[in-house]
Amino acid sequence: MKKTVITVLLALVALAGQAQEIRTNEPTLSDYLQLLNAKGYIAYSFDMKDFKGKQYEPVIMEYAKGKEAKDVLGFSLSFPIGEKLVIGFAPSSNDSTYVYSFQSVGGGGFNATLKLQPVYVPEMPTKQSYSYESRPFELVSPVETEKFIPLVLFGSYWYEPETGVSRFCGEKLIKPDLSSDIIKSIPHFYVLGIKIK
Repeated sequence: MKKTVITVLLALVALAGQAQEIRTNEPTLSDYLQLLNAKGYIAYSFDMKDFKGKQYEPVIMEYAKGKEAKDVLGFSLSFPIGEKLVIGFAPSSNDSTYVYSFQSVGGGGFNATLKLQPVYVPEMPTKQSYSYESRPFELVSPVETEKFIPLVLFGSYWYEPETGVSRFCGEKLIKPDLSSDIIKSIPHFYVLGIKIK
């Protein structure tokens, strides 16, 4: 009997030792997505099936402390709405601009650049540092046509004298009326959205 118990215990120890292995997996799309996000490539996808066959007009509004909101495009262009709309961001060839994209899958879209403003750090007044992040807006129903629908905020970090660091933290979803607390701290930001025609 003792011999059987010892044999069973040895078998269990051997199995436990084998269970603790590290194995290689094939990378998945979500593994690559984390790498892309870390390098500044970000995409927001919106289901547009309810509006398929209509047109959308991209709208980009720029906000800076002390200045009235400004329409960045300055003209209107419309694209057909497909199954979904993807608004994306990508680093550009220089650090003072960022590429943005509107693409309606099964419809149309375009790419352009946004001008960035440096984060002011009193300890380094001559150094230009550009740091921006994005947040989606809360989506409100029902959707009204011919009215601006904010979808994504793209905003700069701000310097915090109390901590001596630049940061971008706060709400994960922005209120459409820009009443979110984080808005009070962001010195420069863009709101990307659409009008449905």
